[in-house]
Amino acid sequence: MWANLLLSNRSEPILCLLLVSSVNQGCAIISGVEIVGICLGVRAGENMIKQRIWSYIQIGTDLRYLQDAGEGYYLKRKGEGGWILDNIKETLDALDKFGLPVTKRASIELQEFYNKRRNCKFDTRITAEEASKLNGIINTLRHTFTFEAQGIFAYIVTDKRIDTNKLLSDVPALFNNGVFHLMPDMAQYDFREAGKCIAYELPTAGAFHVLRGTESTLRLYYCKHVKRRRISTLLWRPMVEHLRKCKRPISKILLDNLDNIAVNFRNPTAHPEYKYDINEVQGLFNLCVDVNNRMIGDLIKHKLISP
Repeated sequence: MWANLLLSNRSEPILCLLLVSSVNQGCAIISGVEIVGICLGVRAGENMIKQRIWSYIQIGTDLRYLQDAGEGYYLKRKGEGGWILDNIKETLDALDKFGLPVTKRASIELQEFYNKRRNCKFDTRITAEEASKLNGIINTLRHTFTFEAQGIFAYIVTDKRIDTNKLLSDVPALFNNGVFHLMPDMAQYDFREAGKCIAYELPTAGAFHVLRGTESTLRLYYCKHVKRRRISTLLWRPMVEHLRKCKRPISKILLDNLDNIAVNFRNPTAHPEYKYDINEVQGLFNLCVDVNNRMIGDLIKHKLISP
């Protein structure tokens, strides 16, 4: 299990599970992190699940609250959350949710405590004896949790020239309005994959997807303009050369940019002869976005596709 934290202005990996600085009754005080609006991705099998960082920090707040719970703390209150039984339930659920099997197995006493008191009346307060027992359970469990958590790391997704949130979850917003959904399905897939690769700093993989996505749109563009006597194999450079000979005028800027991408980026990347750094791939991404905007815009202009 691993996580990617979308935190800005942070340069070092952190264990976000242990960020709680102090706790008062019913209120956790978190230091050093702005909670609102921060999300993280949790890899579950082959899927990436977007999830707010608070879900992780909540484990630390719950444990700390339970560790400090003393005589007179409410077990539960009608219409209010955040008391002892709520914190226990959140902790037990989190152990399953975040894949902490060792701590889960060690939590049997906490589960028994919860099952014994879960049906108590509202506004029931914990006794001194119960508080002492609960504190002991949590102190023991916290040691297990701490050691298991040492094998779970958070990696910071750093800011890029291109907006990181858009790279991860809103690639269409990086194109001209209405362009992305008119591109071929494979091109849409490749640009979304490219966005993830750039966000996670896999620049050469990102370049591959950007170039393949652009070639997919180029094939659409070529086939819409050339209805007869098409070239037998739809390869990048031959398509561009054929487009230069079309009777319908096609933007020289577009065709020159397509040639530039093919010679200086597509061919060296595919053969393979080149590897990219994070700055180069962002430049290539923007260049290819411009070319895709021009191709789709031209098809709309000549009514070869419907917006």
